Amino acid sequence: MNIALIVTDAGPLITLAVADALDTLKLLQARIVIPDMVHFEVTRYAHKPGAQTVIAWLQANRQVVEIATTEEFAEFSELLSINPAARTRNRGEHAAAEVLANALEEGIDVGLLLFEDSDIRKANFLVRLPDNVLILSTSTFLHGLQRRNLIQDADAILNRATTVRGATALAEAAFATKGAEAALNAWTN
Repeated sequence: MNIALIVTDAGPLITLAVADALDTLKLLQARIVIPDMVHFEVTRYAHKPGAQTVIAWLQANRQVVEIATTEEFAEFSELLSINPAARTRNRGEHAAAEVLANALEEGIDVGLLLFEDSDIRKANFLVRLPDNVLILSTSTFLHGLQRRNLIQDADAILNRATTVRGATALAEAAFATKGAEAALNAWTN
């Protein structure tokens, strides 16, 4: 099974941005999709860590990185028009699930969700994901790239991120929905 799609939540984008490692997302030569809700969460406050780096990277990589339109963000945009201080809690995750479901309906093999929040194990998040989704923390993703000799030193990248992100960047986690178990075994071994 080949990973045909990478969808990322906000945490991995920020971690990779502050570590100057966003280009690692391109190493699998898979389609890279950032849900519009996640894009908003990362770039809403341009002074936040990683925001300017993500903005610049997206500008430079328009040909290979797609911002996907989601119903989740459309709904949130309407809320913002009523209350500009509205919060985005869990909306990025819902938008990522929406993007993955739409792409998997198109018949791709395996979608990869990069996630960096311990809440993934809570709130039945895995139940909302479609089949054939491999879910990796940023740390697990980078270590997998290193095992495949696509990067030299995952720990060096993660150490650069910890100065801003703290120990969150080091957390290793890997899960798979039904149908992606083989991809999980191939990635973590």
